Amino acid sequence: MRPGYADLILTALRRAPERTAFRFTGDDGTRHTWTYRETAERIERTAAVFGRLGLAPGDGIALLCGPDPRAFTVMAAACLAGLRYTALHPLATADTDRTVLRDSASRCLVVDDTRFASRARPEHTRTLTLTELDRLAADTPPGPDDPRGPALYLFYTGGTTGEPKGVMLSDRSLLANAWACSTWAWPPDTRFLITTPMSHAAGLLVAPGLLRGAGFELHPSFDPDRVIDAIEHDGVSATFVVPTMLYALLDHPRLPTADLSGLDWVLYGAAPADPARLAQARRLLGPVLSQHYGQAEAPNALTVLDPAEHHDDPAVLGSCGRPMPGVEITLRDPDGREVPTGESGELCVRGPLVMDGYWNRPEQTIAALEDGWLHTGDIARRSHDGLITIIDRIKDTIITGGFNVYPREVEDALTTHPAVAAAAVYGTPDPHWGEAVTATVVLHRGQHTTPAELTEHVRARKGTLWAPKRIHLADTLPLTALGKIDKKQLRTRPPGTRTTPTP
Repeated sequence: MRPGYADLILTALRRAPERTAFRFTGDDGTRHTWTYRETAERIERTAAVFGRLGLAPGDGIALLCGPDPRAFTVMAAACLAGLRYTALHPLATADTDRTVLRDSASRCLVVDDTRFASRARPEHTRTLTLTELDRLAADTPPGPDDPRGPALYLFYTGGTTGEPKGVMLSDRSLLANAWACSTWAWPPDTRFLITTPMSHAAGLLVAPGLLRGAGFELHPSFDPDRVIDAIEHDGVSATFVVPTMLYALLDHPRLPTADLSGLDWVLYGAAPADPARLAQARRLLGPVLSQHYGQAEAPNALTVLDPAEHHDDPAVLGSCGRPMPGVEITLRDPDGREVPTGESGELCVRGPLVMDGYWNRPEQTIAALEDGWLHTGDIARRSHDGLITIIDRIKDTIITGGFNVYPREVEDALTTHPAVAAAAVYGTPDPHWGEAVTATVVLHRGQHTTPAELTEHVRARKGTLWAPKRIHLADTLPLTALGKIDKKQLRTRPPGTRTTPTP
């Protein structure tokens, strides 16, 4: 059997056994440190436990865990044992848990102790706490009869537009992801802060980090005050954020006077970022920004915009960079023809990073992988100098009066207004236009403007077609469990009290 994803992780850990892999605070408030050697031993012992529990290659196992290094070691052990691994999101609902466990046919659910009582335990699935797993691992040395097989990671999509689907990531995809992400601008001796669930994008950053000799600091959640403390006092030199987290950090009152000299790298992604806010981040944080673009079907490493390319040019900052090595990208029209440079089309990709398909969904797999290309559902443009800009999701495109409007272009125009802190744009039913361009806007603290003024601001910059027909003013924007703006919720229950009149 060829070496797989878990073998790569173990090899990286064995190269520097005394290096620190993880630092974190336990449930009892005690600080813990794991070395590379200890992490490798935990992975091998945990894989041995799975065999002792009767799990064989091809069986399903799931994990429900907060920000804990065992979220990584259980995943790696499952891959080593050839199990079908599924991560449940810590912020999802019990109903979603049951749906994913049923769909993935998981025989065993490993759950951290804090969630054991609060989340429903499914029928026909054995439930094991991390404390019980640790106790078993302490008494189970690895041996020649431990289960081994090819990995299959079921990476479930968020499900904000329907029932979640299990994206099948094999050893091929996981290895391609790790090697590609290891080529990013990791600083020397990186101490990387993770504040987002390791069950999703952040968890896939650990293997490439280990290849680069990085160590990881774990926080239970994102708190900008604690992030600043970690940079100033705990030696943190890098972190990963989604745009909403970056904005909260930029708006924190401590940031202008904080000592950020130890911060070398801020990796961001998972959702479009406002170019004006990125320019602000570059002024306040320095030349440390790096953007990555991917999706569950081809995670993390389709394109990258390195720190050296973050110029104060809205066209550059609005892009997601250039294709990663080993990735082919083409932009196609609805008839499958490649569009000329500068025109918009669906971003399609192929390469070893791409998923094998959707678990138990052959028709959706065929549609997504038509002609051997992954059809991402993202609308993008490629500039003459090769930069790719994601304009929007196909399903989010607003068709108003027979014309297409891409919400991100309206959002970018709205956020150039000095009073606007954040904006979300979406379509709502309209008897005259078919769909009306609608926005929910959050203002900077202490700022004031009116929906009519914001509408005119967009009209002056983009034109009448893009000017919102309705604008809601709100205190906050609703977020999904992954930190993305939840436009589905905005469409059904838009917050705010005032709207612009329909022209």
